[in-house]
Amino acid sequence: MRKISLIAGILILFAGSVWAAVAELDSDLMQAVEDVNKSMASNIALKDKKGSLSDATELGGMFAEIEHFYVSKGDADDAVRLSKKSRELVADILKSVNGGDFDHATNLATDLSRTCKSCHNFYKKS
Repeated sequence: MRKISLIAGILILFAGSVWAAVAELDSDLMQAVEDVNKSMASNIALKDKKGSLSDATELGGMFAEIEHFYVSKGDADDAVRLSKKSRELVADILKSVNGGDFDHATNLATDLSRTCKSCHNFYKKS
């Protein structure tokens, strides 16, 4: 009986630590999004197609991860909507950069930054 209690206690402890780890979005990921977003904006301004495409592709993956987090978390409809919008903007940026339309890509990147900011207004802790 002690073994069962010990095993149950360990499992409960482990489950609690896993839950705590996923309770909030990883701040390192969010910092990486910010850094890559700034890099992408700079690459777009420099009309660096290769750098812009690389950054946009990386951001697309990050926003997919953020969307998955908020879908799994539940009760975060605004964050899900904004992360989907961010992925759509990134897809449009990829199309614009591939087409050589850096002016449009700049406008889209500005919209992306605004979308990030509006999500932070809902969810970022001070």
